[in-house]
Amino acid sequence: MDIILINAKVLELPISRRAGAIVYDGTADLGLWRPPGPDRDLSDAYGSQLADTLAKLKTSLPGGELELGQTVRLHPGRLRCDYLIWAASRESHGELEAAAAPGLELLERLAESALQLAAHHDTVRVAFGTAGAGPGAEPAAERMAALVRGANAFRSSLEARGATTSVEEVLVCGPSAADVAKAKRMVERMARPASAPPLPPPTPARRTASRSGSRSTSGGTRRVARPRGLDPDALMRARGQAGPYDRTETYIEGQWFIHPKFGAGQVQATHVAERMVTVLFEDGQQRRLIHARPA
Repeated sequence: MDIILINAKVLELPISRRAGAIVYDGTADLGLWRPPGPDRDLSDAYGSQLADTLAKLKTSLPGGELELGQTVRLHPGRLRCDYLIWAASRESHGELEAAAAPGLELLERLAESALQLAAHHDTVRVAFGTAGAGPGAEPAAERMAALVRGANAFRSSLEARGATTSVEEVLVCGPSAADVAKAKRMVERMARPASAPPLPPPTPARRTASRSGSRSTSGGTRRVARPRGLDPDALMRARGQAGPYDRTETYIEGQWFIHPKFGAGQVQATHVAERMVTVLFEDGQQRRLIHARPA
């Protein structure tokens, strides 16, 4: 599982970084601050139904609220993800001011809890914003570092048990490049900065007999075929037009999609009985992935 610090707004991630789950830290009673204040960005990105969605979910919670550090799954609304994780990081908002910001230890616990929920739902990529804003908030870089430490604790617990997880990538996002750089220095052994998507590999050519691998026979030189990569022009189009990988979708040969870890890929073969597809990705590697599996 990779933990990546990225200079971006979590609600505006590009399609190449599309997350299965976006984590938002809010109040234990699922309440929004009025006027929107700290919740304005989420309200605008989610859509007008956010308050109703939260109110409906609240009725199903014991006592009408979560415990601090607890997480719950929400419909994504208009967000570009499969679902939203609401993480309880503070008490309910007051009548005249927003609730106080959480401490760093709670943010660590919150990150671990959110990843446990994401793993339960077989999510591949999870994205966090710079959680912990509000009155009395810690510096943004320290809050991002706390989320990384929580994600690392989740990863370490898996390694200690010899367990695996569906979560392949955790994005900790911050709109300030300076804050991202500071956070990276704080947790440099736990996380890495985001890198640009890999360039498409060149199409290998056939080669004649040499030390590189071609073989000679009594009839002369025999050329050995090398695997061919993806067409560069088609790859560039796919990066801008293909939809995200979805294990519940039924794919056909030749279809493109964007995998959250491996980038753009084209289906080379389908395996009906196993509900698997063989996909050639932009790094030149073929991988078998699930498809046509019910949610």
